[in-house]
Amino acid sequence: MAWAAPAGQARGGGSSSGLPLLLRERRLWSKARSSAFWDLVRAKAFTPWEWAENFRLGPATFDYLCGRLRGAIQRQDTNMRRAIPVEVRLAMTLWRLGACTEYRAVEQQFGVSRSTVCKILRDVCEAVVGLLTPAYVAAPETPEAAGFTLPQMAGVLGSLHVPIRAPNENAAGYYNRRGWHSVVLQAAVDSRGCFWDINVGCPGRVSDAQVLQGSELYRRAQEGVLFPSGARELSGVQVPVYLLGGSSYPLLPWLMRPYRAGELTPARRRFNEYAAAARTVAGVAFGRLRGRWRCLQKRNDTDVAFLPTLIAACCTLHNICEAHGDPFQPRWFPEEEEEQDEEEEQDEDEDRASEAGAAGQIREALLRTLRD
Repeated sequence: MAWAAPAGQARGGGSSSGLPLLLRERRLWSKARSSAFWDLVRAKAFTPWEWAENFRLGPATFDYLCGRLRGAIQRQDTNMRRAIPVEVRLAMTLWRLGACTEYRAVEQQFGVSRSTVCKILRDVCEAVVGLLTPAYVAAPETPEAAGFTLPQMAGVLGSLHVPIRAPNENAAGYYNRRGWHSVVLQAAVDSRGCFWDINVGCPGRVSDAQVLQGSELYRRAQEGVLFPSGARELSGVQVPVYLLGGSSYPLLPWLMRPYRAGELTPARRRFNEYAAAARTVAGVAFGRLRGRWRCLQKRNDTDVAFLPTLIAACCTLHNICEAHGDPFQPRWFPEEEEEQDEEEEQDEDEDRASEAGAAGQIREALLRTLRD
């Protein structure tokens, strides 16, 4: 609080009117800021194209999000200042996630202090994850609901490295083999390119197999509670509901992977071709995620502890946009797609054991269904 004596009044204990200084009204000081951008949005009634360019979604989806999040992100006016409206809080967050600009730019665009921008971003992302993620990031009820042509297949498992600033602690652990610091997003993707399971926050040096083994998805699948009653007989083998991963993942009864390059027959090569075609949905989904929410493209300066919430919010908003039919502009795709190269193959002895066991029999049964 700052105060200045009016003209003609000394800074002592009185004034020309004879009233003591303490009896005069004190005034609160605050920096005047411009909200011209949001005023323009409301006055101009942005076209759908302008909404998409600025907020990465359409006005109908924006109104839907306001309605769902209002109770969690609305704040009350105080004697000191008026609360920032829910619509501005959401718009500010979407603009920050989609534009990938510094907080200073958001401050100038919306007329809100930088510290307030940071707090609102956290509040809105936490509300999205708490209220909307359970509804929009959920496993399909049946393999058919996932929409793949391969029988019993419920999704494609893949990973994405999100670049970050080197953290103060354990920086080496976040330094990935591509030569930069990152955290890992592991996701299961359906045929529409939506995420139905996500695991976020592992340091970039951790392998795909290690990320998987530390996830809740792995625990549920190993315990048989992910799709408990979905098995069916194919070519004389009980085939459970399964996910499809790349060669960086282990071969498990519920997780299929391509055959190794050194032992391909024509039938196995065909299986690998089907698997490669199916796995493209994960690459497209990650590309659309990064293209819509560009904060995931460049080095993220957000606190590492908050990053899982921010990335999970982006995944949820991606699913909401896909579900509501918000258009994705092809020019939004990152100019240089992240390398989707695989980690080194799993240990050969472990591979052979899996191929000789139940997982190998299940994959052979799937191979026979393709021939038939």
